[in-house]
Amino acid sequence: MPNKYGVGGDPDVGAQVATADRPEIRRALDRIDETEVAATLLVAGLGGGTGSGVGSVLLDELTSIYETPVYTLGVLPAATEPPQRALTAARGLQTLVPRADSVFLVDNEAWCQDGDTTTDCYSSINTMAVERLVSVFGVGEGATTPSSEIRIDPADITRTLDLGGVTTIGRATMPIDTETSGLLARVLRLLRRSPSGGATSVDASQIKTLISQALQSKLTLPCEITSADRVLLSLTGPPDTISRKGFETGRYLLEEETETVEVLAGDEPVQHSTELTATVVLSNVTSVPRIDQLQQRAVAAQPAPDTNEATTASPQSEHADTSSPTDHPPTQSRTGTDTAHNAFDFGDVELDSDTVDSPEE
Repeated sequence: MPNKYGVGGDPDVGAQVATADRPEIRRALDRIDETEVAATLLVAGLGGGTGSGVGSVLLDELTSIYETPVYTLGVLPAATEPPQRALTAARGLQTLVPRADSVFLVDNEAWCQDGDTTTDCYSSINTMAVERLVSVFGVGEGATTPSSEIRIDPADITRTLDLGGVTTIGRATMPIDTETSGLLARVLRLLRRSPSGGATSVDASQIKTLISQALQSKLTLPCEITSADRVLLSLTGPPDTISRKGFETGRYLLEEETETVEVLAGDEPVQHSTELTATVVLSNVTSVPRIDQLQQRAVAAQPAPDTNEATTASPQSEHADTSSPTDHPPTQSRTGTDTAHNAFDFGDVELDSDTVDSPEE
């Protein structure tokens, strides 16, 4: 395709190319030791034909091979990007969300600074996304991590995400004076005295404030926090700064603010850490203004129907459905173990399966 990258922004072409290469994809996956895999993360830019088209085929292949959870990290195009990318992203959401165990979304619009182009923001957005994902999936992976009081294990993460749908992450940090966060600080706290030398003393109220800051921070995908079905809290920092009381106050805060009783919490003590980090995961959120805006742009961007052509269904690639976003309930999980909200409704508007080409991401 001249003057185009990848598959020219067409998810149907992307799905066809990936379907033709299924044998090569399977050979590559066969080289991975499945016993070492706790979960799989598929990363896709949803505004491009490669992310939405090829991503749909890869997701189907992964879910057919692995019994462990398969998650997706999807990136939404900014409002300044061409409307065709909004159409492609809307189709991608409707294809990927029902198939993945959960879809983490990052909104380019929310994370791109005023006056900067989307390309200018790629590096900072990538760093932000990686930091938050590592805060969630990296808990307990450190070889030198001491024993935690309330440990998060893969089962907690799986339970938080097994409703499917869309997930978003918030994060906040607090600097810690490591010189007084050891034995002396612990003894002084037991004696109800503050450490000398102006050191940072972290009590339950400060941890509660930090958790509140994480919840109210700019999320990877801004949303109405009360629309979350489940919440996961992770605290990471020096062992002396993580207390059971702080956890309980933080958990109660999250229950109140999100209006859900399904709040899982855990910690990861890290020796010699210079900061305390609170990470909040909101699972199966359904009130998301940016997705509503994306859907409106997608409907406006679809080509005008040709009244002279018969309305017949176009053939689709095997397990690579990139058709109308109304074909699948977007918050339906593969597990089907719980009842999820139904949201992101396009109403009675059908989006055409033929996507106008747009610059590839």
